Amino acid sequence: MNFNEIYTENYTKLLRQAAFLLGDKTAAEDMVQEAFIRLNKTGLSTIETPSAWLTRVVNNLCYSYMRSEGSRRRREEKVGRQSVEEHSAEQVVLNKEDKNLTHQALSKLQPRDRMVLLLKFSGYKYHEIASALNINKSSVGTILSRARDRFKKEYQQLGR
Repeated sequence: MNFNEIYTENYTKLLRQAAFLLGDKTAAEDMVQEAFIRLNKTGLSTIETPSAWLTRVVNNLCYSYMRSEGSRRRREEKVGRQSVEEHSAEQVVLNKEDKNLTHQALSKLQPRDRMVLLLKFSGYKYHEIASALNINKSSVGTILSRARDRFKKEYQQLGR
């Protein structure tokens, strides 16, 4: 598989993953672009499974981005400036509240739990999740189930 094929096959999935983690499409595009630059520099011949490698790199880049204080401030400012779509006022409030609760609940989870949920709901298969998170394939179902339970608990506590 050549670089262009890998790019075409993985770009959308990686962008969705990064955007979900960061809540900022522009930053997500930057993280995915950086991952592909690193793939190109590293060389395809040295990487056994490029899609799993890219997933790991995007995850790491996103975590580094989120840890940065300046990035955190920019994300909070961006959320405050987001324009309101053409919906009823009640629907806008409910959607925004639900989105905020979801992000808050996810932020309270351990990074592995957050990532396993993100990857599963982004359409990754168990073997891809295992490879991306460097865990045993047979453990993915258990980890996913526990992560769902923890998310549900956090979400319900926030909704009270």
